[in-house]
Amino acid sequence: MTIEKRSVVEGDLLEEAWKLYSLSFDELRYLALQRHVMYAEEFDAVMADPLVEKHLIFDKEDRSLQGLATITTHLRSMPLISPDYFARRWPERYLASEIYYIGFVGVHPHSHGTGLFGELIQSLGEDIARVGGVGVVDVCNHNKDRLHLPRAIRWLLSTWADVEMTELDAQTYVGYEFKRAG
Repeated sequence: MTIEKRSVVEGDLLEEAWKLYSLSFDELRYLALQRHVMYAEEFDAVMADPLVEKHLIFDKEDRSLQGLATITTHLRSMPLISPDYFARRWPERYLASEIYYIGFVGVHPHSHGTGLFGELIQSLGEDIARVGGVGVVDVCNHNKDRLHLPRAIRWLLSTWADVEMTELDAQTYVGYEFKRAG
């Protein structure tokens, strides 16, 4: 497997990336209340945005796309996060562009358990570690509770870097279901 970093993904590779993204995250459309999966036009915009770096893993033999992740220090390029939060929490790091937002990390279902997820995490983490920065990722409760994803990422990073994990925020959705009268 080889990892490539690109500023823009287009053409046939964009189509292949969308298929991989859909396979990787489609179940979250039904399992997470807040939308964690982009629509095709949003995905295309992220893939075309040069402010968002893309990390791609290709199979060495057939060059098929097996993994894809996005990362940026341009926090205003990411919808639904608050750059002001980061500016207040880490003012020096914010001004120095040392806060990295990881949009997503996805691996083709056929490559689960092969170590590709760890390779993507290391690829993303190396840039952050180089500057002693902060990496931030949004994980829904489903992936937190079922896959223990935050702990797994921390463990992967700790195999080669000195890293601490802190839960930054949580959101609780509350429903009030009314019984039908009569």
